[in-house]
Formats: sequence, structure tokens, C-alpha cells
Amino acid sequence: MAGPVTMAGMTFQDLPPRASEIALTDRRVAADVIDLIISDADRANGSVGVMICDAEHRGIQPVVLHDVPPDAGVSGLAQLLDLLLPLVSESGGSVLIGRGRARGAAPNDLDRAWHEMAIARCAEHEVALLGYYLATTDGVFRLPEPLSAAS
Repeated sequence: MAGPVTMAGMTFQDLPPRASEIALTDRRVAADVIDLIISDADRANGSVGVMICDAEHRGIQPVVLHDVPPDAGVSGLAQLLDLLLPLVSESGGSVLIGRGRARGAAPNDLDRAWHEMAIARCAEHEVALLGYYLATTDGVFRLPEPLSAAS
């Protein structure tokens, strides 16, 4: 399991000039974006964040669901993705996804289930998943690539 990608809280003031021109294919930048869109309060209360990206993988619109219970099943994220992904697919875009929970550095079974479902839904809609991250008070951690992408 990889260590934390980033630990410091990021703010909009930390964004470089022309941040909207940066592709989110770089893992460090992607982790910083997840750190930015999933606030400390969102982590404490549970959340899911999706950064919708354009065809060049640049972030164009964050969507954050707040107050997601720690034991929430995958159905809420599945419904959100089923609404968003057809629109993203039409424009040739991609997504970056993060799950916010209170603490921990290692994914649990539910985190892995959410990750697997996100991989499956993105594949079904032919949308590139730029990464799936766990954001907690302990840091931002990238979950592994699907086996087909890692080989």
C-alpha cells in the first residue's frame, strides 16, 4: 500500500496560476484536488467528491455529496455516477473521485467496494477514471489502479 500522497490541507489560494489548464493525470496534482474539494468537515461527516474533467483531463466542475454515513452502501455513489457519467461520456471527459471519511490511512472493505463500483461504472460508460482517493484527517491516499490498467 502506498503512503500518503499529500498531508497538508490545500486551499484555493494554493492553486497555481492557470490551474484550470493543468491535467489531473499527475497523481500529486490529483491528490491535491481531492484534498481541496473534500474539506475537513466533509471528511469528519463522510462525503464523496467527484471532479468532472474535460477531454484533456482538466478539472471543470467538482460535485460533493455531504454527510455520507460511514456505513453507506455503494448505491448512493452508483446513482450519482449513473447521472453524471453519461454527460461526461458525451463530451469525452473523465472523472476523479474521492471518498471522505473521518480517519484512517488504509482502505476498508466498504472503501474497496466503492472503488470497484466506480471502476465498473466508469468502464460501462466509457469514461476514464483518473484516480480514486481516500481522504481522511490522516491524509489523502490513492487506491490502486484496476489490474487491467496496471498491467
